[in-house]
Amino acid sequence: MIILPPLRQVLLITFSIICAVSLTSAQQTKESNSPRVDAVWKREELYWQYVKAGDVETYRTLWDENFRGWPCKNQHTATKSEIGNWVRDIRDQKAKLTYSLTFDGAADFGDVVVVYYKTPMMYEYSDGRVVDKDKVFKFTHTWHKTGDTWLIIGGMCGEIPSAK
Repeated sequence: MIILPPLRQVLLITFSIICAVSLTSAQQTKESNSPRVDAVWKREELYWQYVKAGDVETYRTLWDENFRGWPCKNQHTATKSEIGNWVRDIRDQKAKLTYSLTFDGAADFGDVVVVYYKTPMMYEYSDGRVVDKDKVFKFTHTWHKTGDTWLIIGGMCGEIPSAK
């Protein structure tokens, strides 16, 4: 066992910590800036533009035919044929949707990218009702590159409990 003078021990420990933190930061930056993650994130932004516009048919183009996932307020999982129901409700009830996406991470596996984010989703109806004003929801979407297009193959949404 090599015994180092106290100053050398402190310097060695400090250097080791700096190297570990730098390596972790570099990996996180690389992950969040990969071209695949950026491409998928652009599709997530389109997802929300279609939802806000109530554009069910274009919204459904983001989903793979074999998709199965767990939408926010559903008791059971849903398939592509059911996934646009909540968007149709927004359109038909003329609700104004307010949201604000906060990226929380991604995992890049090449032709599969998983993104994690959160957003408040507040609905304002023409009769003055406001729904989910103080709620924030978390999302996980798994995207698969099919040809030149990224499609959602799985996903899940849940309410983030308030910090009360």
